[in-house]
Amino acid sequence: MKSNIKSLVTVIVPAYNGEKFIAQTLESIINQDYKNLEIILVDDVSTDNTVEISRKILENSGRKFQLIKRTVNGHQSAARNTGLDAANGDYIIFFDHDDLAEKNFVSSLYKEIEDKNADLVFCGFREYSKTDKKYKEFISEKIFSRPEDYLKEWATEKLELSSVWNFIFKKDFLVKNHLRFPEDCYIFEDVEFILKAIAVSSSVSYVNSVLYTHVYNPTQQTTADVKNRENYKNFSQKFFTLRRAGRCILKHTDNKVIRNYILSYLFPEKFLKWCTLSACAGDYDFYRNKIKHFRHKKVREIMLSTFKFIFREPELFFKSLMLLYAPNLYYKIRSRKSKIKE
Repeated sequence: MKSNIKSLVTVIVPAYNGEKFIAQTLESIINQDYKNLEIILVDDVSTDNTVEISRKILENSGRKFQLIKRTVNGHQSAARNTGLDAANGDYIIFFDHDDLAEKNFVSSLYKEIEDKNADLVFCGFREYSKTDKKYKEFISEKIFSRPEDYLKEWATEKLELSSVWNFIFKKDFLVKNHLRFPEDCYIFEDVEFILKAIAVSSSVSYVNSVLYTHVYNPTQQTTADVKNRENYKNFSQKFFTLRRAGRCILKHTDNKVIRNYILSYLFPEKFLKWCTLSACAGDYDFYRNKIKHFRHKKVREIMLSTFKFIFREPELFFKSLMLLYAPNLYYKIRSRKSKIKE
C-alpha cells in the first residue's frame, strides 16, 4: 500500500538576467498546490538584480529552496545540470525563468507519474508570444502507454516536443541512464534531452491538460536569415544535437516509421540545410569539407532515400540529387540567391 506521504519534487529554475519576470515565475511555483516542493534557482552569473529579487521571495516563501550562484556563465544546459546535481527530490521538474504554470501543474504531473509508475510524464502547454500578444495551445488528443508510440507521433509531426519544462522525471531514471544536458551547446539541447529520455524509458505517460505557459520571444530564436552569421553557427549546434538524439533513438527502436523518418528525412534534411546555409554564408571551405562526405556509400544511400518522402517534401529529394551530382552548381545557385536578397 502506498504511503500518504508524498515524495519531494524538485523544481529547477535556471536564471540569467531575469529581474523583470523572475518574481512572477517564482510566485507561480510557490503557489503550487503540491506541498512537498523544493525550489532550486541556479543563477548563471546574472549582471542585474535577479539574485537579490529571488532571495527575498524565496526566503519568505515557506518553501524548501536552494539559491545557487554559478561562477562561470555556462548557458541553460550547464545551469540545469548544476541544479540536477544539487536536487534532493525523488522527481525533477525544469522551469524557465520567465514562464508560468497552473496551480495544479506539479500535483497533476506527480499524480500521473505515481499512478502509472512511469519514468517521465508530460502535459499540454500554451505558448504566449510577446510580439503579437497571442496564445497558442499544444495538446495531444492521443494518450499512449509505450514510449515508442510517442516517438512515432513526434516523427509524423503530430506531437510537439519543444522543451523539458512541461515534463516531470524520476530522478533515479535520469541518474541511471546518465541523462544530462549537453553543455557544449545552447540551442535544441532540450529536444535532445527529451528524445533520449523517451528512447531509453520503459514507460511514458501524458496528462491531457494545458498546465504550463511558455513565454515566447521570437527575437531569441534562430531564424532563416542567412545574412546573420550567428544563425549559421547556431544551426551547427542544432545539427549535432539532433544527430545525437537520432542515433540514440535508432539504438533503442526497431519501429520502421521512426527509423525511416530519422534516416531518410531528419538526417538528410538537416545536413542539406547545413550545406545550404554555408553556401548562402559564402563559406566555400566549410561547404567543400561537408560535401566530401558524399564519397561514402552509406551517406549517398541516405541522401537518395529521401525519395521515400517525395510526396511530403519533394524539394528535399531534388536538392539532395543536386548536392550529390552537381555540388558546385548548387553552391553557385545558393550563394547567388543570397547576394540578390542582400
